[in-house]
Amino acid sequence: MKIRPKVVTLLAIAFATLVVLVLSIGEAVLLPRFEQVEADNARTAMTRIEDSIGTVLAMLNVSVTDWGDWADTYRYMGDHNAGFESENLKVLQMKQLHLTVLALSDTQGKLVWSHAFDPVSEAPLQLDLFAGGSLPADFPWRDSLSSGRARSGLIATSHGVVFAAIYPILDGYGNGPSRGIVLMGRMLAAAELAAIGARAHTAVRLTAIRDAGGHFPGIPPPAGAGDRIVTTDEATQVSKTFEDIYGRPLMTLRVDVPREITASARATLRSAMAFTVGGAIAVLLLMLIALDRIVLAPLGRVTRHAIALGLGDDLTKRLNLKRADEIGALAHEFDRMVEQVAESRRQLVDNSFSAGIAEFSRGVLHNIGNAMTPLSVRLAKQRERLLGAPTADVERALEERERAGADAARVADLDEFLRLASRELAEVVRAAEDDAGVITLQTAIVQNALAEQLHSTRAPAVVESVELPAVISQTVEIVPDSCRNQISIELDPSLYSIGTVRTARTVLRLVVQNLIINAAEAVRAAGRGRGVVRFSAAVVHEIGQDKLLLECVDTGVGIAAENLARVFERGYSTKRDSGNFGIGLHWSATAVNALGGRIWATSDGPGHGATLHLVMPLSGATAIPSTAAA
Repeated sequence: MKIRPKVVTLLAIAFATLVVLVLSIGEAVLLPRFEQVEADNARTAMTRIEDSIGTVLAMLNVSVTDWGDWADTYRYMGDHNAGFESENLKVLQMKQLHLTVLALSDTQGKLVWSHAFDPVSEAPLQLDLFAGGSLPADFPWRDSLSSGRARSGLIATSHGVVFAAIYPILDGYGNGPSRGIVLMGRMLAAAELAAIGARAHTAVRLTAIRDAGGHFPGIPPPAGAGDRIVTTDEATQVSKTFEDIYGRPLMTLRVDVPREITASARATLRSAMAFTVGGAIAVLLLMLIALDRIVLAPLGRVTRHAIALGLGDDLTKRLNLKRADEIGALAHEFDRMVEQVAESRRQLVDNSFSAGIAEFSRGVLHNIGNAMTPLSVRLAKQRERLLGAPTADVERALEERERAGADAARVADLDEFLRLASRELAEVVRAAEDDAGVITLQTAIVQNALAEQLHSTRAPAVVESVELPAVISQTVEIVPDSCRNQISIELDPSLYSIGTVRTARTVLRLVVQNLIINAAEAVRAAGRGRGVVRFSAAVVHEIGQDKLLLECVDTGVGIAAENLARVFERGYSTKRDSGNFGIGLHWSATAVNALGGRIWATSDGPGHGATLHLVMPLSGATAIPSTAAA
């Protein structure tokens, strides 16, 4: 796996772990705490309900104590006067005291006066509490009579639960003997239940009540004396069972506390999680962008560059990262190493080329030497025969015969000598003819040896990626000073626009060297102090192949029209006195032709300079890819 996916995966795992951790903490720690707060609030609400019920009973205690320790009540229980009944024992007074049940009984529990009505319709109610005209036999009134204090609690009736309070009837000064008890009660209707909830600042509902048979239909009361807590999605419910004055379970009240705190906490947690996730994603993206720009992208660029160099052969490309950090230092050192490798490669190719030329020259000289040895021997013998021929004697004999005149004997001797000398000269001529044949044969052998050596040099050329301005600049450095001082080199923008090209750099450099030297000599021959040589280039497409067109324009002496085709012939030169033997341009043409290119010259005539056109293939079957160099 590459570095970028690794970094993205690790960061994603880290942020995902953070999000899961935050969510887990919220669900496992924070929300239970809020739920506990809601449960405590529900218990507090139920406590308020208990306090509110206690407040109702306390108010009843105050009222029942006031009536029980009232002299008028004490007197009424003795004489049953109608005036007390007409003034005090009426529904209006009961309503003023917020009562729905009122009863006066003697010390035996027999009712002297009692009344109960519905708190909504105000219709009279027949309570089973007052059945038979007396209080129940097990009613705890005897304790109130003996203790002289109020008692209060809940009483079950046939019409519902009654908040009740009793107090002994005393003489108005707290003294007895008691003449009975006063019972005051308030029916637990919906309005009273709502009022209790209002005083407790919560909503309360009656969920279970004991029926006449002592059972709880529907929802049973909680077991034990404690509260029962039930949590739903909407509310936290706390139920509590209240006992009657006999200590038996009577009714169950329930407080429903909406789970607003948990809902708010959950919404807050979700918002926090959304912000956390959003922030995590934003931070992750920012980190990825920063890492990509600062580390991953430059590192990927360095990696791709290294892979391209390893798989390809172009060493002219550079990273050129303008950075002051470690990656910039790495890229700079990498570029420096590539430059060293490219320079080493250039030197190796040049040295190999020079070594090949030297080896080729040694082989050519060796073969020519082998062929020239018998030719030299034959020429030496031929010279010896020619030097031994009586040519001078023949010439003197001819001159003397012309002077001999009538001396027939001398003429005869001279004729005989000339005959013999002619025979000898004829033998020398025949021998020379034989030697000429042998020399011709030996010359053919030398020519064949040269042809074979020339054929053997047409090996595949090393193809390299080069930049033409760099090649020309490097070539100018090795041109002799006499030529470099004669001209100014100008580089056309086209040399830069075509960028890097692939061709036989060594051959191209030597050809350019010959073109520069030839141009300098042409400027010198024109008699100018300093000339100009301008190079331009283009990429042309010929016969399904891209080729480099390089043009060298000089301001030299120019070339006559009849000599344009001869300047590349072997041995042709118009500057013999300068030491030039017509080799450079001929070699250039031979080398370029061997690569599948061509070279030719154009000129407007003497005095108008010349242009040498060079076409070299940029790639081909004869190319051997190598490590690129400039």
